[in-house]
Amino acid sequence: MLENKRTHKRFDLPLIVKFRQAARAVSYSLGLTKNLSCDGISLEARNFNFNLQENLELELKLPQNAGSVSLLGDVVWKQNDGKSSYAGIAFKILDEKIHNDAMEKITSYTKIPLVSAFYGNKIDKKIDTVSEEKHFHKPDETGAVQSRDIGKPPVISSGESRVLGLTKEYYNDGKECKVSFLLPRDAARDALTVTVVGDFNNWNINATPMVKDKKGDFHITLTLAGGREYRFRYFLDGSRWENDWLADKYVSNAFGSDDSVVIV
Repeated sequence: MLENKRTHKRFDLPLIVKFRQAARAVSYSLGLTKNLSCDGISLEARNFNFNLQENLELELKLPQNAGSVSLLGDVVWKQNDGKSSYAGIAFKILDEKIHNDAMEKITSYTKIPLVSAFYGNKIDKKIDTVSEEKHFHKPDETGAVQSRDIGKPPVISSGESRVLGLTKEYYNDGKECKVSFLLPRDAARDALTVTVVGDFNNWNINATPMVKDKKGDFHITLTLAGGREYRFRYFLDGSRWENDWLADKYVSNAFGSDDSVVIV
C-alpha cells in the first residue's frame, strides 16, 4: 500500500473533490480529500467503483469560493470499511507547468506550506519556509480566521445537481434571514439522525433536528436575526460532530477543534 512508500510530506486537506474516469463524458462522483502530497491525494467517498491503475480526472473545490483546480491521477490503492470507501490517487503529470501551477494554487488557498516537495522537478521560485503545523480551518496567531465570499453556493453534481453550502434569503430590510443548512450524504455517511446545534438554539443538541431526504442529504431552514455571526456544528446519531464543509468561516472552540460560522 502507498502508505509505506511515502517520499514527500503529507498534509491534512479536507476539500470537496469530484472525480471520474478520464476522457469520458460521464457524471462525476463526489468525495472528500483526506490529505495531499507531491505524490498524490487520498480521498473518502460513499462509493468508489474504480479499478486499480485506472486514470481519473480530479476537480478539487478550493475554500473561500476560490474556484477549483483540475488534476489527473491513477488509482494506486483502495479499501472499504463497510460504510465508506477510501482510495489513494497518484498524480499523473502530463504538463509539469500546469501541474505545478495547480499545486501552487492549492497551497495559496489552504495554508499548506509552499515547499519544494510540491514540485516534480526543480523550479525557479523563491519559497518562504512556513510551519507545517498550520492546518486548514485553523486561525492564525493573530486570531484572524479564514473566510470566503458568501455569494451563491456552488452546485456540485454526483449523478444529479444539488446545491451545497449555506443558502440565505433576507427579508424585513435585512433584519431577518432564512438560512438553509445542508449536510450532504457524503459527510453524513450512514447517519440516521442529525441535529444542527449552535448559538441560535443555545447549543441544545436536541432542539433542531434536520430532515433526511431521499438522496441521503440532511437539511433544515431557520429564520435568524440579521447583522450577526452564529457558531454552529452538526451532531450525528448523538455521538459525533461534523462541520459544514462550506461554512462562511471557522473559529477555534474550547475543546481543541473548530466551529463552523454562518454570517447573516
